[in-house]
Amino acid sequence: MLIRRSAPIGTLILAVNCASVSAHEFWLEPERFAAPEGTSVGFEIRIGQYFNGRNYPYIERETEAFIKRTDAGIDSINAVTGDKPAVTLELEGRATWVAYTSNDFNIRFRDTEKFTNYLNDEGLEWVLEWYKKQGKSLKDATESYYRHAKALSWSGPEEPTWLSEPLGMRIELVPDSGFLSCSSPARFRALYWGEPLEGHLVRRFRKGTEEVEEFRADAQGYVEFPAGEGPFLLNVVHIEDASNPRAMGKDWVSDWASLTYTCTN
Repeated sequence: MLIRRSAPIGTLILAVNCASVSAHEFWLEPERFAAPEGTSVGFEIRIGQYFNGRNYPYIERETEAFIKRTDAGIDSINAVTGDKPAVTLELEGRATWVAYTSNDFNIRFRDTEKFTNYLNDEGLEWVLEWYKKQGKSLKDATESYYRHAKALSWSGPEEPTWLSEPLGMRIELVPDSGFLSCSSPARFRALYWGEPLEGHLVRRFRKGTEEVEEFRADAQGYVEFPAGEGPFLLNVVHIEDASNPRAMGKDWVSDWASLTYTCTN
């Protein structure tokens, strides 16, 4: 089934075994999504597709910020370059968010098909329209990009209210309360500098499948996914042209957000 890119905001788009789905997701993944308080849990940096990827080491020079959020508040994480998993933490209280922000990476798209597929996969078709209107070639487009990943491991049984508070990342997916129940729809808000990302495509991958659920965020940045069992990986991408100083001379600058979690019955 092909992904329908023209679907209105709030409409579910379902893709199964769709070869065009992006092959370079970046996320944090706990070794255990649910574990008792006091358990030591490793959090891995992963790169791949369909929520299945290789374990990537923590590298300090590639890292802008690495933090955790618990009942006690937000604290920095002291990690060691080369470690896999990126960090191992003893779970404190009811839940632990771990969040990672990368420094910039840079790419030149010599393959126009690869560039086109990436923009279509992430719901960024307006960039292709911009090239058409400007009469410019897609070849050798350049981009700076940043990764913003967060992952949850929780002990339960209560869902802390602070799980639905932003962590202050530049781009972020923030869950509404109740998202940890598999029997209820799960609602999330896509934010960029704290403001809603209206119209942006938010995708949800389910562990162990090649199924992708997609929604466009509404005017307040909200998307709602149907009830179901995880674990899940969500992502959203925001892109701006060279007028943004963070582009640093490249044609485009993008920020990629991901979130991983599981739910319980």
